[in-house]
Amino acid sequence: MQIYNSLSRKIEDFKTIEKNKVKMYVCGPTPYDHNHIGHARTYIFFDFLRRYLEFRGMKVDLIMNLTDVDDKIIEQSKKFKSWQMVSDIYSREFFGMLKDLRIKPPMSFPRVTNHIQEIIELVHLLMDKGFAYQTNDGIYFDISKFPDYGKLSGRDLKDPSISRIESSPDKKNPADFAIWKFKKPGEPSWQAKFGEGRPGWHIECSAMSSKYLGNQFDIHGGGEDLVFPHHENEIAQSEAAFGKSPWVRYWIHPAFLMIDKTKMSKSLGNIVSAAKVIEKYEPELIRYFMLRAHYKKQLDFTLDRLDSSKEQWRKLVRAWYEVIQSLENQEFGKKSAVDEMQDAEKKLISALDNDLHSPNAFVQIEFVASLVLGGGLDKKSLDKAKKFFDSIDSVFAILPKPWWSEKDKQMAGVAAELRESYRKQKLFDKSDEIRAKMMESGVILEDTSSGQRIRFI
Repeated sequence: MQIYNSLSRKIEDFKTIEKNKVKMYVCGPTPYDHNHIGHARTYIFFDFLRRYLEFRGMKVDLIMNLTDVDDKIIEQSKKFKSWQMVSDIYSREFFGMLKDLRIKPPMSFPRVTNHIQEIIELVHLLMDKGFAYQTNDGIYFDISKFPDYGKLSGRDLKDPSISRIESSPDKKNPADFAIWKFKKPGEPSWQAKFGEGRPGWHIECSAMSSKYLGNQFDIHGGGEDLVFPHHENEIAQSEAAFGKSPWVRYWIHPAFLMIDKTKMSKSLGNIVSAAKVIEKYEPELIRYFMLRAHYKKQLDFTLDRLDSSKEQWRKLVRAWYEVIQSLENQEFGKKSAVDEMQDAEKKLISALDNDLHSPNAFVQIEFVASLVLGGGLDKKSLDKAKKFFDSIDSVFAILPKPWWSEKDKQMAGVAAELRESYRKQKLFDKSDEIRAKMMESGVILEDTSSGQRIRFI
């Protein structure tokens, strides 16, 4: 398997520190506002990555943090009773989004406020090693002591935009960043020997990832907006503290989701709520739309584009349901497609091994679906198709579970019998009316040479 590494800026062979075990950290949300559809793309991708690694036989230890104290949360708390309420409300919403989108939960969801002691210890370590210094408003990391600063983002330290990240007149260098912020009136704070205060943004991830994954691990991920300054600063403070280089082997950043070819922003008023999209569309369809595009390519999202992808997605679902019902009802043809399906499976794995090239993988998925929808497959081919689709759903999670129950089957059977009775009486209007109503309910009554055939779609 190969994957693009943001650190080296090239596709590399994927080799873990421990054989068949992946230690993976993904930056979670700062829960200060509602989730938007861009968040959905990011976390769907990392779920897809995790699922594929597991499909390839690896054990994945995934950690995803919650930044539950932060400047944005403190600012938002002016509209609420407390900063804790802000974090609680929006973190619950975030967890709901993950569940709705079939995103598997991580091994742990550490919160900053539950790891203050680990953060304080890391700040102490950086100060003791001479990488951090104290000013009137906090403790700062001294980037002049870390010659490799900028190796992830490629930022030049002379770039004036760096100084806008965290301004303070007492900093030695405009690019130095806060790892501990001293207490201000009305803000949450914790006691520390170097001064009461709260963590800076970047220090939290270094502290929590090392606690759960050790001082060196395999994958660190997040949206591409986190490359600088967040991930750049994480590298600097972590490699300085732990003495491991590279601290993380592979840095993975999916590209932005665009809205009608424009980046989402509050100023433009084009933020698309994840909750509203999930309310209107099936989670499997949303995942299908997101994963059809390669993760390193910007994806243009509109509801019209999501709607237009529905027909192709439904073909996959129909093929999946056809396999299930044909095996369940023991309806077998004589056509063999085992060899074609095996070839498609090999090509699919080859595509995903090549930097998770999902567009090429979907070519194979849709090819197998066309074989099924062509009809007439023998039992061996249907068994192979079921295993294929089971594997696909374990990786992509794009196939909804069969929705029909035993009661639905019984009702469909009664409707079929009643329709046949009307047909024998030449009451074709009533017969057609039953067929149309059943179609509206997701049931097709097909006329075949051997009688009516019931199909749930």
